[in-house]
Amino acid sequence: MRYLLRLLSWVGLLALCAITQAADPLNVFLDECDGRYSDEHQMLGQEFHSPGYHTTVALGTWVHPVLPSLDYALGLLQRNSPGDRQRAEKIIDRVIGLQDADPASRTYGIWPWLLEEPLEKMSPPDWNWADFCGARLAVMLADHGQSLSDELKPTIRTSLRHAALAIKKRNVGPGYTNIAIMGGGVCAAAGEILGDAELLKYGRQRLQQVAVHAGHHGGFNEYNSPTYTMVALAECERTIHLVRDEATRQAAESLRRVAWRTIADSYHPGTGQWAGPHARSYSDYLFPRTATYLTEQTLTQIPAHPKADMGRAADLPVPWRLPCPDELRARFQSLPSETCELRRTFIRGETPQDSTIGTTWLTADACLGSINRGTFWTQCRPLIGYWKTDTDPAVVLRLRFLHDGRDFASMGVATAQSGGKSLAVVYPLRNRGDWHPTLDRPADGLFSASDFRLQLELVGRGVKLDQMDQDRWGLRAGQYRAVVHALPGRFAGQAVVWQAGEDLDRVFVDAVCYQGPSRSFDFKVLPEVVLAAGIEILPAEALPSEAPRLTVPTTPTVEAIWNAAQGLAVAAPMETSPQ
Repeated sequence: MRYLLRLLSWVGLLALCAITQAADPLNVFLDECDGRYSDEHQMLGQEFHSPGYHTTVALGTWVHPVLPSLDYALGLLQRNSPGDRQRAEKIIDRVIGLQDADPASRTYGIWPWLLEEPLEKMSPPDWNWADFCGARLAVMLADHGQSLSDELKPTIRTSLRHAALAIKKRNVGPGYTNIAIMGGGVCAAAGEILGDAELLKYGRQRLQQVAVHAGHHGGFNEYNSPTYTMVALAECERTIHLVRDEATRQAAESLRRVAWRTIADSYHPGTGQWAGPHARSYSDYLFPRTATYLTEQTLTQIPAHPKADMGRAADLPVPWRLPCPDELRARFQSLPSETCELRRTFIRGETPQDSTIGTTWLTADACLGSINRGTFWTQCRPLIGYWKTDTDPAVVLRLRFLHDGRDFASMGVATAQSGGKSLAVVYPLRNRGDWHPTLDRPADGLFSASDFRLQLELVGRGVKLDQMDQDRWGLRAGQYRAVVHALPGRFAGQAVVWQAGEDLDRVFVDAVCYQGPSRSFDFKVLPEVVLAAGIEILPAEALPSEAPRLTVPTTPTVEAIWNAAQGLAVAAPMETSPQ
């Protein structure tokens, strides 16, 4: 009977997927794009959304982006209805005209993001666009070369060669996971399409190098990223689809399995979320398109959170998607045990102290993840947790450091975690940026600020704030709460002030480091920072632990101890050496 019920549930899920696909995702995608196509500009138009770097174009500006236009053209070639090829070729020709085709140029082989902002006006140009755009051109030639006009096909081939040579010249290392994989696949595909043995050899060796690198470190250096693990996975699938060279395909398949293992280990069935810590993420909740993809490939229904960010427009559906490996599917349905605690090495140093190690605690309804050494730049989630309540599929708990209300990349954090308890010590970083680690780095090391604060926030339906005593607060939702143990601290010669607050569907505890008239803080010299907190996720009625201890010895190191026997002891520098 148990096996019959399992079979019926799979049949039901397959039927649900069939109903969902009945609308024909390709036509849905193209219908949405049709309404934004500009015959004048021969590109798609849209309101501009930006991660906050690489561009000076204001949010909300109507623009004509390069990459979505190429995806639209590729979708038209896939459908190949009357008039589709002609429109696709107009778009392709227009976009290729925006590529820097001068081998002597600094930006050779890449494209701007937007028609409205040429490469010389970007801040700075994005070299990854050779990889992203080159991948689309390779698919056009490999899958639709026979239907392309004789006039345009040589132009696409030349453009692909420019992109591949730019990728090879840049030669990113294997630690830049998604681009290392993407660029290797583009070069291998270009080598076969163009009959260039050197490009094929380079692409093959690059993917093999990434596979060896991932095996040595235990996974991707761009660790546990809900955004870029999915990009890496998609590029492995694309490479397997495009490239016939067996050694290249084997390397791509090896990396595809690394990606799936990362996803399976981190998936939390109780909340439907990707448990932390996250090296790079664009949203605290799983993107709906990611939830849909995982549902289709694992045959486990993974609903998107009601407040999940839709992200960019729907992706172009592609025919080469590959399923989750059979041995990992069961992990998406349930945890391997009632309570799990994973310690994963993401970057292997000479010693554990030199390594980047993540801890992830998962129970039926709650999870918490932290990284032993991380930063607070906007894409990083060095400490993040989720739990389920009766009114919210997943409330989200997140530790942040804010500069005038925005995530601040020049602060680091060291953590130690055991189960649902984590101890965090914050410290300044030299030679880093503000919103981005490098792209907005001030030459003089000075940051003007009217507000610096460490913040632990709980976001979700029905969240509540409890002040337990002078130095402890509870961030509560449903059957759980996160207890924050505030420790005395200093920042740039001033005492840290702990305070708490709440607004709509959000409660928070802040360590206010500075608040007042705008002034400059020198991060070349580095301000003195003594800042730490303990965080534990508990059943709502459970008694919290005793508070951690914080010491500042004569050496420039801050040490915090909560429970040394549990490994809850952490030290961080008050100053850091130049990067």
